[in-house]
Amino acid sequence: MVIDFQHHYIPVRLAKKRGLYSETGRTMLEEGGLPATTMHQRLYDLDLQLDDMAQAGVDLSVLSCLLGWSAPLEDCRFINDDLAAIQQKYPRRFVGLAQAPILEGKAALDELRRAISSLGLHGVTITSQVGGLSLDSPKLYDFYESVCALDVPVFVHPALVPTGYEHLKDYDLPRVLGREVDLTVATTRLIAGGVFDRFPNLRIVMAHFGGGIAAVKDRLVAKGYRFGTLKKSFGDYYEMIYFDMAGFEGGTTALICALQGIRPDRLVFASDYPQDFTGVNTDTGKGMKELKNYIDTIRNLPLSDHDQEKILAGTATDLLKLH
Repeated sequence: MVIDFQHHYIPVRLAKKRGLYSETGRTMLEEGGLPATTMHQRLYDLDLQLDDMAQAGVDLSVLSCLLGWSAPLEDCRFINDDLAAIQQKYPRRFVGLAQAPILEGKAALDELRRAISSLGLHGVTITSQVGGLSLDSPKLYDFYESVCALDVPVFVHPALVPTGYEHLKDYDLPRVLGREVDLTVATTRLIAGGVFDRFPNLRIVMAHFGGGIAAVKDRLVAKGYRFGTLKKSFGDYYEMIYFDMAGFEGGTTALICALQGIRPDRLVFASDYPQDFTGVNTDTGKGMKELKNYIDTIRNLPLSDHDQEKILAGTATDLLKLH
């Protein structure tokens, strides 16, 4: 069993509403005049996605909508309804993550409750910045309280165009490097800001190995006392977080580095399909054969069969309550 925790989909109707749909070519979503993400046919076509999943050996994909993180409440309701319909049409192949403009108060949080409790979606997704706010902002406390009450995981995708980084604005650096920097910052701020002390049952899944945070984990563990906020060691909080394995197109350097600083039972397999591996959005994507190779690489790691199964499906199954 293989579950892909980061798999993107956009309803055609929503793409057309935003003027981003094209049947033949690519279009570019922009934020603040900067490129945010490439739009293309594979994002809309579930039959094509299922064919690709079969070639790669992916059994079930966890859908998140690239347009939902900045969408108004009306569009989020549509996204959530659409994802619920997909779950019903393709049982055991797709599950959806709910979205809402979570800074807009009760109506947005009510929508998340509807999406989980009534529609049957299996989690919630936000980005590493929400309306320019870091994830330790008190303005997000009501959201964290709500998802803890719903007992669902929160998948944190990188902000499409992270803000606050003066030297990461040109050369397409917001997408190439800024997202990974921001994931590392977001993970650290969740801990430094005491979010897990306030919400000890909060289950966070950080994308892209947390931006590669394992590479600096030792420094954070050693220096975290300087935050002046921690009630226990940085490492204790760090072990509460889950990390997905997307963002590097199966690169073994990122994978091996992550395994040096993240427990296997805190990793969930992910691909960032169809933005990665398809060649649509990167120069290195070589198709579903490469995605299958990534899965095979994980199966050949010097880990126990139990740990490999947890990475490829078991932990995601538990988080999303797919039993």
